[in-house]
Amino acid sequence: MIGLFLARTALAACAVVAVFTAAQASPASVPTIVRRASTVYAAEMRGFVGLERHFTTQLHGGPFQHGEQSDSGQLFQDGKFVQVSYYRVVRDGRQFSPSQIAQRNDQTNKDWAAGRVFFKEPYDPRYVGDYTFAQAACSGCAAGSQRIAFTSTIRDAQHGDGAMDIDVATGHILRLTYVPNALPPHATSGSVTETGGEVLPHLWYVARISQTFSGRAFLLSGTGTFTGVFDHFRRLPSLLAGQTALANQTI
Repeated sequence: MIGLFLARTALAACAVVAVFTAAQASPASVPTIVRRASTVYAAEMRGFVGLERHFTTQLHGGPFQHGEQSDSGQLFQDGKFVQVSYYRVVRDGRQFSPSQIAQRNDQTNKDWAAGRVFFKEPYDPRYVGDYTFAQAACSGCAAGSQRIAFTSTIRDAQHGDGAMDIDVATGHILRLTYVPNALPPHATSGSVTETGGEVLPHLWYVARISQTFSGRAFLLSGTGTFTGVFDHFRRLPSLLAGQTALANQTI
């Protein structure tokens, strides 16, 4: 979903490594519990929803180390991307200038609008048809949940193969783990875990993403981690109110 671009961009720039996964399904083959999760997600994301994102990327390869931290706001309408606005980016201890922030905003908004840089969730109504599903063994699952495995034949970084734990009573996605179907250059392995939570009354969303990856470039092997935390969720009455909140950093 949100934020994979940072880990991927940092990796390509450093010639170290990153992660991503997916498949395809007809409505009749989608399990009832997945259809319910999809319906619940769409209903709870209705209207304008704003949130803050806090990203941390760390890359290690031999003597080389690279780190980036950022804070940004994001606005959705009915679950669809509207706008991202970065407030702060610090790379290797150096804070981005206003012009660098503007460049990051321009590129990120273009990439999101083009459907890149985010994971196409198997429970999102727009992407359910990209996947096939099967019930999976649920060792260690929370009480009252069911594990559903998913896979996709779409071999890009926005799809993947994995499994999600769905609360049977509410249809909420408790946890989702996947491996992307396309890895960046030099990446050999990686995985992503998304943890869901009640971020507002009647709104369940991804509260945290944890990503690990490893690979090799020339004679160096490398590892990396990406963490995304999502908070300060708000429902907003209109597009203008959402865009104003982004501009004022008041989401």
